[in-house]
Amino acid sequence: MFFGEFVKTMILPLQGAVRVYFMILLTNGHQEYYFNKRILIYFRLHLVVFKFQREMYNKYKVWLWAAVIVLASCKNKKEETQAAVSAVDSTTVKAPEVLAYKVAGTLKHDTAAYTEGFELYGNKLYEGTGTFENSFISIADTSTGKIEKKFPLKDKSLYGEGISILNNQLFRLTYQNHIAYVYDLKDLTKPTGTFKWPYEGWGMTNDGKNLYVSVGSSFIYKLDPKSFAVIGQIQVTDDLGTVDNLNELEYVNGFIYVNKWQTTKILKVDVSTGHVVGTIDCFGLLSQYAPNYTPTSSDSVLNGVAWDKTHQLLYVTGKNWPLIFKLKLP
Repeated sequence: MFFGEFVKTMILPLQGAVRVYFMILLTNGHQEYYFNKRILIYFRLHLVVFKFQREMYNKYKVWLWAAVIVLASCKNKKEETQAAVSAVDSTTVKAPEVLAYKVAGTLKHDTAAYTEGFELYGNKLYEGTGTFENSFISIADTSTGKIEKKFPLKDKSLYGEGISILNNQLFRLTYQNHIAYVYDLKDLTKPTGTFKWPYEGWGMTNDGKNLYVSVGSSFIYKLDPKSFAVIGQIQVTDDLGTVDNLNELEYVNGFIYVNKWQTTKILKVDVSTGHVVGTIDCFGLLSQYAPNYTPTSSDSVLNGVAWDKTHQLLYVTGKNWPLIFKLKLP
């Protein structure tokens, strides 16, 4: 930097002066003397400035170079410190704890239900299903799993997705229709309102005040239930990085239990940080409790999480599964 300023302030003006000086020497007449005299003065002034700058540089060059070295050292130290802080931050994300559980019981589940949303409310199990041909909302008894009511989605161009119940209203997502529906909980035959939604609709839950929606990525969006406007977002991460394919959601005491699509795992996510703090692996449940069950398709996977606050149980099922499992967590 110092050398560049040196060339800019000392060498370049001298080059210009010499160039003009020799051009004028080639001309004739009175103009030669007039311009030659002005250039000579200009040239001498720059020589004086150059001599002064050279003397100052020789006098203080040791201090100048010392200052350059100190500044460079400070910059490198700052970059090293920032890198070290980043490294510490990344290592503070602990590997999720494997959460043990016991199967406290099972309920029958409708094998025609392509489960997208699952919620326990008022001693009833509400389920939202998908596919264009068979999207419906059902209400089942929590003691037997028997379906008491079913409300089919009449418009076959709509694909039902996640549901959540808040303020005596049932909210329902659609997959790629970019519409969310609102129903009065006392009458699920027809919606009372709609909201536009710019993303795909996957899972939904609530914390008693706001809604949370997954879209199949690593993000969970926090929504105002009155306007469906996004008021926050959570990016889910574990010790290996971001976690995508987030699907069915269930909010429980400051955590969201998330079914990771096409896996047997349910992730316990800290809402305040987005970190996965625990995992529940449901591998082997079907083969153990329903050994004669044959999946209807490759999509017949885990996808339904509901919380029983009264008995502190996690209800778990899947698309077209024959059973609902009641899991007792530690």
